[in-house]
Amino acid sequence: MKYLCLWVLFGCLCITGMTSLQAQPSSDTRYELPLKDVLNDVSKRYKLALKYPDSLVAGKMVTYAEWKYRLGADETLDNILRPFELKAKKEKEGQYKIGPYEYYRWSVTEGWAEMDRIAGLYQDLNGWEQRKATLVPCLREALGLSDLPETPARPVITTPIRRYDGYTVENLAIEILSGLWLNGSLYRPAKYKGRIPVILNPDGHWEKQRYRPDCQLRCATLARMGAMAFSYDLFAWGESLLQFKIEDHRRSLAMAIQALGSIRILDHLLARPDADTSRVAITGGSGGGSHTELVAAIDPRIKASAPVVSLSSYFYGGCPCESGLDIHSCGGRTNNVEIAALAAPRPQLVVSDGGDWTDRMPEHDLPYLQRMYRMYGAEDRIHNVHLPAERHDFGINKRKAVYRFMTRYLGLDTTSIINDKYEFDESFVTIEPEQAMYVFGDKGERLPSHAIKGFEQLEQVFAAEIEKAKKNKRYKIGLIDLMLLKRQKAGAITLTSELKADGVEIDMGGLGNRPTFDNALRNDSVRRSFLQTANNGKVEIFALGMSGYYAQSFCGRENYQQSITDCIETMQQMNVKTAFLPLGVQCDLKKNPSLRDSVVVRLRVAGRMAEEAGVIIAVETALSAREEVRLLKDIGSPAIRICFNLSNPLKEGRDPQTEIRILGKDRIALIHITNRDSLWLENDPQVDLPAIKRTLDAMDWRGWLVVERSRDARKPSDTRYNYGANVRYLRRIFGE
Repeated sequence: MKYLCLWVLFGCLCITGMTSLQAQPSSDTRYELPLKDVLNDVSKRYKLALKYPDSLVAGKMVTYAEWKYRLGADETLDNILRPFELKAKKEKEGQYKIGPYEYYRWSVTEGWAEMDRIAGLYQDLNGWEQRKATLVPCLREALGLSDLPETPARPVITTPIRRYDGYTVENLAIEILSGLWLNGSLYRPAKYKGRIPVILNPDGHWEKQRYRPDCQLRCATLARMGAMAFSYDLFAWGESLLQFKIEDHRRSLAMAIQALGSIRILDHLLARPDADTSRVAITGGSGGGSHTELVAAIDPRIKASAPVVSLSSYFYGGCPCESGLDIHSCGGRTNNVEIAALAAPRPQLVVSDGGDWTDRMPEHDLPYLQRMYRMYGAEDRIHNVHLPAERHDFGINKRKAVYRFMTRYLGLDTTSIINDKYEFDESFVTIEPEQAMYVFGDKGERLPSHAIKGFEQLEQVFAAEIEKAKKNKRYKIGLIDLMLLKRQKAGAITLTSELKADGVEIDMGGLGNRPTFDNALRNDSVRRSFLQTANNGKVEIFALGMSGYYAQSFCGRENYQQSITDCIETMQQMNVKTAFLPLGVQCDLKKNPSLRDSVVVRLRVAGRMAEEAGVIIAVETALSAREEVRLLKDIGSPAIRICFNLSNPLKEGRDPQTEIRILGKDRIALIHITNRDSLWLENDPQVDLPAIKRTLDAMDWRGWLVVERSRDARKPSDTRYNYGANVRYLRRIFGE
């Protein structure tokens, strides 16, 4: 019995020991411990004070906890917190605050290293201009504003003018999308003649929005100095809370809406008879400063900019209205300082202080900006006022810096705001109560009945208006599938989308000795796949190409009608309205004028077929414009038009603009933008696209600009490199 008891006791001890061992962290449990316990241990080991709400760490478990300790506290905390998207911010020696990972806030060292990397991408003005040509369209695209929706055709809502000492104020509500208003107050001089400067004043993230005294002081003073100054709300901020909730301001779409809002403000103010379009500026602080940098970058109507307490290479904007859309991925990644440099050589004032992320502006970021302005021979146009003893605000010393800058570059008059001590004096300004600055009444009673109510409705309206703008825009950029890949490859549609073109021409397939094209689109499943791919990529199939006739004779084939029928039937099945028909080598009417009668007869037949189907056939010939006009008259069908190929007149020494004017807008169905297949369009000295655009604008022509070749001879087979560059250039020239 004694031995039995000892055996039982020994067994209990073993079981207890095993249970204790199993409770310890081990590889079986991935050394897992509660995050709160780990942080308490870190605090003791490194003698730190760690601040965080319990809700931030509740329920979180640290795997391999003991293995994440290092000699230093910073590295240990980073190892522990990084998997949870948390970060420890050092507030002072021995004290850290733990919070969510801030993607927009980098260390000074990291920010400066990234700035150096970016600066190394270009060494001269030509290199910078090439990068700039990539960045600006990309910024607009990231904002979703490559294609601007139409402005609602409704008048601006105004309030009666209020008159004060040397200036007036009236409130405006500008409808920037159907049912969406941007609200603000317009300050103007009490007396003035002729045209005066325009200064936009987007508000920052400070309490009381544009109703704050410092906003009123700044805009009233600028007005008394001789400008019209418009102070306006951020999205879902101030009076726009009649339409949205405050949390909607932190949605990424806020960034796009704010950019659209400033564009619409410029549209309205610069259309006024008293606005001087050569003297236009923008200034804002904090989030309004980030907005200032962005608007100056994407809208060349801004002639001078003054971002205040915002610009830094190691801070990207802490609100989604500043960094919620992926503008910083442009150009293989950019930052706010490079975005600010896009304004060069236009005058720019950067105001920084010692109490926020602009604290080290003079040390690293300012020299970069000075370098960029120096490239233009305009280093005297970039200015920095650094206030190391001040904090993050738009206080009097920041305002004084802005007043001096605007006086210098907009020609304002400071005499009316200088006191007997030769100091800037804002004491004449009347600080209005918040209600006086409302557009829609004290309780929103004047808000129109068709106003958008809620963020979901805004998303729907914005998406619909952008899609409508894409369909209705004046110039669309197209690519050709057989130039991107091969004939009838669905991958060409995907590639068209990736290269940011608007549409693609799909080829009908080869001809050879066949009676008609080798057309896989006759297959229902293939056709549906192409259409679905185009829909997914938001790419329009704008034409079907009968490119088989480049090498085959349209004049000599007995069964040409079968090929035309095949093309038209495919067009109807795919809802495509234009077909491309090259007369090609064997049917060159310039070299073989005797074939003209045969071409006329066949195109009359094709024209009747196209008319019945409600489609257009765009014919490319080697003839001059006058000869093409006579050819079309002889054919006599409105369904037969011309595909104007830029290279044809250039080969013959004819002026493309003159040829386009001779043809006229109603005879041109497509324009093939190509010349020598050895240079990009932007590098081809024979191609003057700005002049061609002016000609097309004057004619009021609208349609597809199709990139055919124009490849760099050094990399002729690099499709993305060549067609991506040409699309970007066309967007830069023909963008609206």
